Amino acid sequence: MFDQRFFKITLAVLLFHVGLLYLIQSGLGRKLTEAVIAPEIVARIIPLEPPRQEAPPEPPKPKPKQETPPPKQVKVTTPKPTPPQPKPAPQPVADLPPTPSAPEAPPAPPAPPAPPEPAPAPVSAAPRAVGIGEIQCTPPQPKYPSQSRRMGETGKAVVRLTTDESGKVVKTAVVSSSGSSRLDQAAVEAVQAMRCKPYLDNGRAVAVTAQQPIGFELN
Repeated sequence: MFDQRFFKITLAVLLFHVGLLYLIQSGLGRKLTEAVIAPEIVARIIPLEPPRQEAPPEPPKPKPKQETPPPKQVKVTTPKPTPPQPKPAPQPVADLPPTPSAPEAPPAPPAPPAPPEPAPAPVSAAPRAVGIGEIQCTPPQPKYPSQSRRMGETGKAVVRLTTDESGKVVKTAVVSSSGSSRLDQAAVEAVQAMRCKPYLDNGRAVAVTAQQPIGFELN
């Protein structure tokens, strides 16, 4: 009786060997041969060209020498000697009569003594500060500015006045403002219009300064 199992094993072994033989013949053997035998390397030697030698630079040409012109000849002329001239004979001088001696001038009178220097002018002392009641002045009569009246401006200004020896008001200044420039100006004008008598200090009139208050109220 035929054994199928033995037949299958035999057929498989034959197929394995056939396949192995096919692989070796087709490419595997060639690859193994190329792996064992190294490829041949061909190298070519290219000779190097010799370096070019540069031509040496030309030497500089010598500059032509400049000929210097010969020096000019200068003619030297010697002056001819002149014969000495005879000196003129001295002429006789006539004797003159003696001149009378000039009269002596009288001595100059002595200079007058210098006038004495003028005495320096006395320095005016600062005005003496006094109370407004100590000087006799007309009472101030200020004019209420119409614009300040319409705007309802009120206040009190204090004006400092200075009088000279004759009692005239020569200087004014606001020392305390009323709060309105119009009222201050009206107060200054009223003080300037005041008339005062000279202030006497031991019978001598002197300049004084005092302060005059002026109020502005609406009735």
